[in-house]
Formats: sequence, C-alpha cells, structure tokens
Amino acid sequence: MWGGARAADVNVTANVGTGINLDTQTGSTVEINPGVTVTNVPLSVPVSATINPWALTNRGAISSSFANAVSLSVDGSSVTNFGSIASDATGNSVWMTGGGSVENKAGATISSGHSSIRIGTAPTMSTPGGGAGTVINAGTITQTGTSGDLVTLLFGGTVTNLQGGTISANNGSNAVSVGQGASRTVINSGTITNTGSNFAAGVLVQGGASTVTNNATGHISGTFNGVYASLSAPLTLTNNGVIESTGSNTSARAVEATGGGTFTNTGTIKSASSDGLYLARGGTVTNSGTISGAVRAINFTGNYARILNLDTGSVLNGIVQGGTGVDSLVLLGTGSESAAKFLAFETLSMQGKAWQLNGTGTFSTSTDVKSGKLTVAGVLTSPTITVQSAGTLTGNGTLIGAVKNSGTVLVSSGALGVTGSFTSQAGSTLAIGLTPASNAVLGVTGTATLNGGTVQVQAGSGIYAPSTTYTILTASAGRSGTFSSVTSNFAFLDPTLTYDANNVYLTLVRNGIDFASIGGTPNQRSAGGGVESLGFGNPIYEAVALLDIDGARGAFDQLSGEIHASIKGSLLDDSRFVRDAVANRLDAAFGNPAATSAPLMAYGEGGPELAAADTERFAVWSQGFGSWGARGSDGNAAALDRSTGGLLIGADALASAWRLGVLGGYSRSSFDVGDRRASADSDNYHLGLYAGTNWGAIALRAGAAYAWHHISTTRSVSFGGFNDQLSAGYNAGTAQAFGELAYAGRAGQFSFEPFANLAYVNLRTDGFTERGGMAALTSGSSSTDATFTTLGVRVSSDFKLGGVEATARGMLGWRHAFGDVTPLSTVAFAGSDDFTIAGVPIARDAALVELGVDLQLTSNAKLGLSYAGQFSADAHDNGFKAKLGLSF
Repeated sequence: MWGGARAADVNVTANVGTGINLDTQTGSTVEINPGVTVTNVPLSVPVSATINPWALTNRGAISSSFANAVSLSVDGSSVTNFGSIASDATGNSVWMTGGGSVENKAGATISSGHSSIRIGTAPTMSTPGGGAGTVINAGTITQTGTSGDLVTLLFGGTVTNLQGGTISANNGSNAVSVGQGASRTVINSGTITNTGSNFAAGVLVQGGASTVTNNATGHISGTFNGVYASLSAPLTLTNNGVIESTGSNTSARAVEATGGGTFTNTGTIKSASSDGLYLARGGTVTNSGTISGAVRAINFTGNYARILNLDTGSVLNGIVQGGTGVDSLVLLGTGSESAAKFLAFETLSMQGKAWQLNGTGTFSTSTDVKSGKLTVAGVLTSPTITVQSAGTLTGNGTLIGAVKNSGTVLVSSGALGVTGSFTSQAGSTLAIGLTPASNAVLGVTGTATLNGGTVQVQAGSGIYAPSTTYTILTASAGRSGTFSSVTSNFAFLDPTLTYDANNVYLTLVRNGIDFASIGGTPNQRSAGGGVESLGFGNPIYEAVALLDIDGARGAFDQLSGEIHASIKGSLLDDSRFVRDAVANRLDAAFGNPAATSAPLMAYGEGGPELAAADTERFAVWSQGFGSWGARGSDGNAAALDRSTGGLLIGADALASAWRLGVLGGYSRSSFDVGDRRASADSDNYHLGLYAGTNWGAIALRAGAAYAWHHISTTRSVSFGGFNDQLSAGYNAGTAQAFGELAYAGRAGQFSFEPFANLAYVNLRTDGFTERGGMAALTSGSSSTDATFTTLGVRVSSDFKLGGVEATARGMLGWRHAFGDVTPLSTVAFAGSDDFTIAGVPIARDAALVELGVDLQLTSNAKLGLSYAGQFSADAHDNGFKAKLGLSF
C-alpha cells in the first residue's frame, strides 16, 4: 500500500493499483518513490486533485487506461517527473486544466496515445479560458498514437525543450502547440519533431504575438510545417539551429508565418517540397544562415511592407518572391548573391561592407548605395541608382537607370556600363584603374552631367609612357560640366583632364618634385638623387617616376646597394678574431691561469710532441672559431645578419724574455640583409706577427695582421615592373695593429687579470662594377678605418667536477669605437652622378662576455670549451670555441 499523510506530505512507497485521490489527503506535496507503480481501475485517474494545488514528484511509474494518468485541476499545481508517466489513446498523460508546470527530467519519459501534456483551458464563446502553463523538458516526450497535440498549452505560457530533450509526435496536428493567454513562447535546444500526416507541424503558435527561439543545437521539423504561426500571432523567430519541413506537399513550408513578424536566421531553414520561409503579412527577415526551398527560398505575399536583410554568411537556395506591397532588400556585412533571385522587389539598399551582385535583377523603385562597396558583375536595373557619400559602386557589369554619384564610382579595370544617365556631384569620386597597356572606362549611353567631384587615378605597376592620353569616360548623348580635381597614386607624375563633347581624357605629365625630396631616410634621399640624375629615357628613372611615395622609398632602398657599405663595418668588426687569438695564445704562453691551457705541439729532442701551453720550446698551436650575430637597423640602413667561421694556426718561440710568433689562417663570412633582398659571402685569408713578454705581474702583448678578402654579392631589385638580379665580385684587405697591457693577480682561489687593449684597423676595398642589369652599381676603391679600445678583466678558478680537475674562466669587458662608426660607400649607376650610401653602424659601445671551462679528462687529454658574446643596444654576437689536447 501507500503511506498516509505525513506533515503536509504524501509519500508513496508501495505500489498502488486503484489510483490516488489527493482530495482525500492533507498537504500540498506528493512523491512517488523509485520502483513504485501507480495505476488505475478503468475510467479513474491514477493521480488526481480538484480542490487544492499539488506538487507531484514522480520517481516511479504512473500509467493509466481509459483515463488521464495525472489530472491536477487547480492553478499552481506542478509535476516533476524523474520516472515515467504514460496513458493510452483515450486520455492524456498529464492534464492540468487550471494551469501549472511540468518538468520532465533527463532520462524521464512522458508518453501518450493522445496528448502527453495538456495545460489550461481554451477560451470559448461563453467562457474566457485560463490556466497558463510552463513545460521544461530534458527527457523524452513521445506519442504512441496518431491524434491530439502532443504538448499543448491552451492558454499561453512557455515550452522549453533543453539540449538532449526530445518531443516526438506522430499526429496530423502539432508536436508543440501554444495559444491564447498573455504570452506564447517556445524555446528549443533539443529535438521537436512531428512525423504525422496531413498538416503535421513541429510547433504551432496562435492567439497573439508569439516568440519561437531555436538554439544552435535545436532541430524542429514537421511533415507539413516546421513552425506555423497563425494570422493572429505575429511571430518573433530566432533560429540558430535547424527548422525544416520534410513532407512532399507543395504547400509544406518550413516556416509559415501568416501573421508576419520579425525573423532572424543564423542556422538552416529548409523545405523539401515548398517554401523555406513564408510571410503573409508585413515583417523583417535578417539572414546570415541558409534558407532553402524546393519552390522558393522566401515567399512574401500580399500588399504589405517587408524588409529582407542579408548579412555575412547568408545563403539563399531558391528565389525570393516579393508581394504586391513594398519589398526591400538590404545588404549588410559581406557576401555575394544573384540579383536574379529577387522577384517583384521595389528597393535595394547597400548598407554593409562588401557585396557582389551577379546575374540580372530589377528593383522597380530605387537602388541606394549608402555604405560599403557594391560590386555589380551582371545587370542591375533600377529607375534611380544613387551612391551616397560613404558608398562605393564598382564592377564590370551594366547599370540600367539614372546613376547619381555622391560617393565613389570605382572602375578598376575594363568597363562599367551605364544604360541611362550619369551625374557626378560635388564631393564625389570617380576612381579609374590604369595600367601601361590599358585603362578602365565608365561608358554612359545617355548624358554625363559633371557637377564637380574628383577623378582618382589608381595606377598599377609597369612602365608608363609620359604624356599618353587615356579615355576614362564616354557619354554617347553628350557631356556637360567638368570634374573639380584629379589625383593619382603617382609621386612624380601629375594627372590632367581634358574634355570634348562626349569624352573625358586623362594625361600624365612629369611634375617638379625631385626624387630625393620624398626620401624618408638619408640613404633613400641619396639614392633618389642618383636616380634623378639619370633623367627621362632611362628605365630606372621612368619606373620610379610612376611610383607613389611609399613605392619610391622602397625602390630607393633596393637601388642603394646598401649591403656594400654594411659589409665594410662587419669586416672591421670581425678583425677582433685575430686579436683575441693572439691575446689568448700569449696569455697561455706565459702561464696565466686565466688563459686556456690546452696542450699544443712543441719541438723537443725527439722531434714534435705535445707540450703544455707555457712550454719554453718552439710551439705550434691552432684555434677554431665560429660566430653569428646581427646588427640592428639604425633607421637608415637595414639590419644585417652575419655568421663567420674559421681556423687560425700559429707558431712561436722564446727570444730572450720575449715570445715571438707568426700566424695564418682561413675563415669564411656570410652576410644577409633581408630587407634589401641582398646577401654576400667573403673568403678571408689571414697572416700576422705577434710578440709578448712579462715583467713580473705585468704583461705586454702586441701584434700586426693583414687579411685578404674576396667578396661576392648578390641582390635583387624589383619594383613597379622593373626587375634586375645583380651580382659583383671584388677584393678587399684589412690591416691592423694592436697592443695589450695586463696585470696578473690572485685573490684566494681566484686568479684575475685586468687588461687594456688598443687596436687600429684599416679596411681598403677595391673598386667594382655589378653585373645583371640597368640598376648595376659602380664604385671606386675606398678606405675605411676604426680605432677600438677595450677595458676588462679576466678571471679563473680551479675546482673539481665529479673527480675531474677543472678550471673555470671568464672575461668581462667594455669596448669603445672611436671616430665615425658608420661605414660609407660611394656608388653610381651607369650615366648617373655619384651618391653615397651608409651601412649599418658598428656598435659605438659594446659589452664583452666570455665564459669557459677546461676539463682534465685524463692525464693525457684536456678539453677546453668557451663562449664569447658581444652585446650593444642595436647589435649582438655569439661565438663558441673548443680545444682538445692529447698527449701520448
């Protein structure tokens, strides 16, 4: 049996076969426990109440035959279902005539052969009706029969079908029906479907303004209608999911709104056999999704005003039929559509960013380009075609009507035809595309009335012939008036306009602006002056003359040959590798603990043998080095990336208290100036002399060296239709003299050596002539020098690393460059004046860092590893060295 009243609560813990009459109970809540079944005797109701409102929670199973399963007649009642509620075809699963709410939880079911949920009482001629309802479904509501609305709110309310929820009907009416009352709302995130015959609809709303929202996960379908709104129900529809009609009836529309309304679609609306969207009254449709129909995508009928807004993402599969009222097409955002789809439309308004109209279409009253760019690729017919100040009309199609331009008409190439008249208003723009071979034309069959406005010449790349005349507008029925001005994207050619009775002509004439004056950097101005001196008739001059300011500046950068100057600075900077090798060798030769002490080859009584770095015998040593780095742009010359690697070999011997030696070697350097499309390589051959001595703790080291460089460069010059691939090969030589004074000391386990270094470096570069085209540069021989001072300290300390004897070494220094640190090259084109170009500067001040470690791997093997870095505000350089000494 079932438990009795308990503190205003009825708790059903045992099966009930004769129903529960809550009118005989005390309280307001009743709960049917899990596993409990409640059934009825025929014609009675399993759970009923007619006197007071009750809140029913079902966790078991309620079922009926020949009756409603749950009947709660008083407003304020509620049903929360966690289990199952079922009725046969003679009754409803839940019937709440006075109104109330039903919540069907996830995993729960409500099923009926008739209506699963029926709330409220519909008004009649003699009664007002009442009882608004609320239904929330996360489970399954299904129909086992074929008659009756599955979920129906007879006096308004809200049906919410949550994601994962299913409302599945099989009737000739509606899966969900909401009518009358104060409000009518359906919100769907799950599935609402009706697979019945005849006029089976997914959702029906009627009896007043209604709202249907189908969210992104929602799917509403019916054999006849997905959504139907009656004449009495102006509809606000928001669809982000799918609404469809699946039947074969040619009147089966996916959305049928006989009362009109407001419709926003970002999802899919589709009909298998009729119209996707049907409006029989006034309304506004905004589409950024897909609307498809086997007959029409959209059908507007009757003498009403309708607005169709197409936004970004809009797809219309099928025609759009206008009615007998005023039907307006508004283009928002971006997209492309066929004008032929829009039948019996009166107005077209472009208010978006960019749209293209293809095909042949007519708008019987007006076309208005208010904002954005409208491209006409087909034929557009409208009595008046107006371009507002923020709008642009373009394309290679045909405009049939009177075109009035207060904004921009753009003809990039080919022709834009006007079958009718053209009027240019003050403040408007006619933009005309131009190439060396052809120009765009606005062709007018009627009259062209020019009340001012600007012609804007948009020239493409290529070599233009100065003083060539181009026809940019033709008017078969005559031209009157003039444009007020003409502009172009040329920096050095001025466009001029001339007129005759039927045409407007454009001519380009060289202006008085010299090339150098528009340069944004010293190098650009210098190269511009060189190009200016070439004069007309020279391909470089004529190509530059047709550029805009930014294009000319880019061309001057490419033409400058800046890499030749930047290489000079890098070769001066790289002279330090020889100085560093000499300093390290002499440091080690006199036993300075801060120096790398890997063994070297020495000559003894038995011939060559490995010996300590501070041997007093004749010794041969070698050092490999590698480095890569970059020098940043100074706002004039572009950044340069550099890498170098090589090997130096030296030999020295004691002469009294002095260590005298000679060295030689080879290295290869690579340079890249990406922003100038230029690169280079240099093969370097080194020869030097050095000497050093110690006076107690004071050390003196000095040397002189010379390097022979063979430089190969390649660079690309490409702008405005001009293209050259240039190369050069030439020699250079670097001479340097250097000296260092150091003092060795010790503090506990640390050895230290403050030092001061002075170096003078001179680079002499041979003359060269590039090969590969008209932009090839010629330069005479030149000389560049620099003086460097370095102050720093070297530090070392012995330690053990896992039982291995080791020495840690480091150096910290500051290098200063004297004089002019910006390398220069003076060059010329064939037939031009000389001009001087600056390379990327050498760092005026730089911090030097070295870190290294020597490991005594075995009694016969010693490994030395070191890192060297050079850092400044606009440059950095990183290098590594490794030495391995073996004795036998």
